[in-house]
Amino acid sequence: MRHQQDLQVALRERFRRILTQRVDLAGHEVRLVVDWVKKQPALRAALAEAERVEPDLDFAAFFARLRPRKLSWTSRTEEGRAMLAWRLMERIADNDIKHGGRGRIASQLAINMLKENLSDGWREFVEVVFSPFFDYLSERVGAESSALYVLERYVRRVEWFDREELYARFQRDTRNGEEVYNLDLQRFLYLEGNYVTHAKPRSASGEADIIGEVDSDDALICDGKIFDAGSRGKGYLAKGYNQIVQYAQDYQKNVAYLVIFNVSGRPLQFPNDESKGVSSFPYVDMSGVRVYLIGVRALPPTTTASKLGKATPVVVATEDLINPDAS
Repeated sequence: MRHQQDLQVALRERFRRILTQRVDLAGHEVRLVVDWVKKQPALRAALAEAERVEPDLDFAAFFARLRPRKLSWTSRTEEGRAMLAWRLMERIADNDIKHGGRGRIASQLAINMLKENLSDGWREFVEVVFSPFFDYLSERVGAESSALYVLERYVRRVEWFDREELYARFQRDTRNGEEVYNLDLQRFLYLEGNYVTHAKPRSASGEADIIGEVDSDDALICDGKIFDAGSRGKGYLAKGYNQIVQYAQDYQKNVAYLVIFNVSGRPLQFPNDESKGVSSFPYVDMSGVRVYLIGVRALPPTTTASKLGKATPVVVATEDLINPDAS
């Protein structure tokens, strides 16, 4: 919990810096905070999930109303409100970069508050518009409720500490070895993320490997698949991808997680690996569901990294997942 507490303290400090900064330097301060947020895995994960709650947000309308007696949120949820504030911060940061540290958006927003003193106008604006954003992130961090952040920690734990043990258990019964990894994942989600998961609950589309908090409004849709570049190759991943989209639709969720245990020894290259934005993992959208692809290097190393030859990646394109028959 120490990491979460430190992050909450850091969030409060960043908010204080924006709140108390001089108006002429406020744009630069916002820019620094935006850069900092993008470097925090837990915050990137929380924003990536919030983005999916209201994908049709009207930021232009919100931006046009940023003045007294006209200001109104064009969102319906806390997640949507947080995303509107985040996009505004990104716009202020981009404007500051564009004008060499002399961006004018922050000053204009302070003027719009119609206060005699511009500093008072800026502080009131920050309290009204940015405070909910920082409160939202702090709550998410405090509850350790970001599935992406928990899964990122799971990947590190397996790759750094448990690869050999899990692979040895997998080798004893490769036909049913997928269960070894899924049970390990289920245990981690419970212990580290407080997700009360259920193995293979039934839904209209069949049986998902792991569903968390089935009886709550925040069901975690997660499925684990083995990849061996052979009989369990790209076609097997496509089957898992399409299944998990159906599971998400059954539970009326717009986010799901496909954990891929790669025992092939070859690196996997997923779609949009080069443009992940705020997310720590690549993803593919289909039918209103965003599926994050969580790759885990599950094969123990057979030699040191310095002695490995040239890696030949397995490229998994979007079309391979959503339309496997075409490939």
